[in-house]
Amino acid sequence: MPARTTHLQTFIDAAHDTIAARVKAGEPAEAACGRIFKALETGQAQHTPHRKEPPRAWTHLRGALETATSSAGPTAALANALGAIEPELCWQRRPGAEDVPGNFADGHTNATIVGEGGLEVRGDVRIGVSLLAPHVTYPDHRHPPEELYAVLSPGFWRQDAKPWHEPGLGGVVYNHPNVVHAMRSTSTPLLAVWCLWTGPG
Repeated sequence: MPARTTHLQTFIDAAHDTIAARVKAGEPAEAACGRIFKALETGQAQHTPHRKEPPRAWTHLRGALETATSSAGPTAALANALGAIEPELCWQRRPGAEDVPGNFADGHTNATIVGEGGLEVRGDVRIGVSLLAPHVTYPDHRHPPEELYAVLSPGFWRQDAKPWHEPGLGGVVYNHPNVVHAMRSTSTPLLAVWCLWTGPG
């Protein structure tokens, strides 16, 4: 296996522990978790992204991490692991964000950790992190890969036309392929790690 940094391996292990602790046996989320983290047992090419000046929303990261690390168990471990690799990440806006009405463009930022543009380049798994400033909605979007979120803050999620729901600190959200979904922050920042299965079906 190509040499993964200790910090990156610790982050991957913590993400697995956080998600595996909350998914239910026999459900699609459990199968997605298994596919993603089984693939990650084998490392791929390591990469050092060119860090740019992060978007304005990044200034809320410290507070969001402090909230997450004040919890107990795997959620705090994941937040600490994210904090350890954060200086290596390249934070940026979602493409086309400037066309979204309201405060979304300056109110969000994302960083890729595993996958194209991340710390480990591979095509079967994509892992990253999203941060929303207070009172920001990440608008409806959809994508073919199924997705798991490890939730590290207060905040709300919605799928299709269903009501908004709050997974809670340490919660897990599963999005099946191509489902329309959105998320929104409250009076505090929203922070979540996302995992996409981009390998063969």
